Amino acid sequence: MNKMEILAMRDFIRDDLGNYYAITTVGKSTITLVNAVVYYSFNRVLNNEFVEEVNKQYDHKPVAAGQVFTDLVINQIDDLTSGKYPGHIYDLTDVAKNYEIEVVNLYERDVVTK
Repeated sequence: MNKMEILAMRDFIRDDLGNYYAITTVGKSTITLVNAVVYYSFNRVLNNEFVEEVNKQYDHKPVAAGQVFTDLVINQIDDLTSGKYPGHIYDLTDVAKNYEIEVVNLYERDVVTK
């Protein structure tokens, strides 16, 4: 039985190089990871509403598309480490002692709209 209570889409995993991963699935013995910035970039649909939101967030200054999602991950890291939201950032080495690690290098998913 695994002692870690890792939850998908809440916790992060950090490797020894400082990369952060979102957890997409947690099984009995396997955990699937995706680079956190890439993962969050696939959680938003590029539409006029999103562009307007980004323009407001960055005070209508030019910003690279990736910066939006990098900032989102930085904020999530801050919130997890400060205890603002429940969750943990686990070390990949420790996780690998309890789970077989699968990393999705080129993440893709279908866009689901409301």
